[in-house]
Amino acid sequence: MGFWKILGIVVVALIALAIIGPVLKGLFWVGLIALAIYGGYMLFRSSRSSRSSGGSSGF
Repeated sequence: MGFWKILGIVVVALIALAIIGPVLKGLFWVGLIALAIYGGYMLFRSSRSSRSSGGSSGF
């Protein structure tokens, strides 16, 4: 009975990794795109606020 229990645990772990792996990969790309959009928005906001206040920040 011990061998089958260990084999069952290994099979369940492999199935869980097969399901969770692509989900984590998808979440990584969603997070990367969100970070790029947020960074672009912050750069846009920074350049707009420095232009309207008349300060020279170099951008």
